[in-house]
Amino acid sequence: MYSPFPSGHFFSNKWTSSFCQIAPFLAENDISRCLKGKTVYIMGDSTSRQWIEYLESHLKGLKFTKQADSYVSLLAVDAPNNITVHWKKHAHPWISYNVVNMKKTHFISEVLDSIEVGGEGEDVIVVIGIGQHFRPYPLQFFVSRLLSIRRAILRLQTRSPKAHVIIKLENTRELTSMMIQFSDWYGHTQNLAQRKVFQDLKVVLVDAWDMSVAAKSFAIHPNRIIVSNEVAVA
Repeated sequence: MYSPFPSGHFFSNKWTSSFCQIAPFLAENDISRCLKGKTVYIMGDSTSRQWIEYLESHLKGLKFTKQADSYVSLLAVDAPNNITVHWKKHAHPWISYNVVNMKKTHFISEVLDSIEVGGEGEDVIVVIGIGQHFRPYPLQFFVSRLLSIRRAILRLQTRSPKAHVIIKLENTRELTSMMIQFSDWYGHTQNLAQRKVFQDLKVVLVDAWDMSVAAKSFAIHPNRIIVSNEVAVA
């Protein structure tokens, strides 16, 4: 959790961490072998949605099922390898041009509490990535949401001590964004808040901020190379 700065570097489109060893997770066979028999819950904004889109496009056996509202949730299944990947949009606030039915969304803490686990929960992986939609609001509002998620993580880990929980930090975004609302300064501050709130929990931290800075990415939705390395780090 106390990663140095910088936390790594890119070379030949591969991220190398400066403080931990990253297992092979870029080839399809490596990903399928790692996720075999697992259920993955990805929750958050559209930058976390990129993870399920990457996995579905990269794994031949993993296919999306038909969803009534794909902007709110997605489900991908690989039956032969017993891999299930869910993505759920976090509850309001949202800054978006898309129309969202609030009744179909749930707070991340509610989704965490609804996860059914068997045994010690070794087959459960949780990924949480939020922040971009919170930038225009007071930091106290974001911290309150983080504390709610923190309590839900503790409840999940009590039910299943070996459940794997991953926190994906915010990445940078376009310099053409409205700075008074969406400045990367707000994102940096929110990342510091996430480190503080989750620092003593048994979770994995994916430093998407350092990765997007190192790649000189100025896009709210980083390119496929960055996303693939985010998934590999997790």
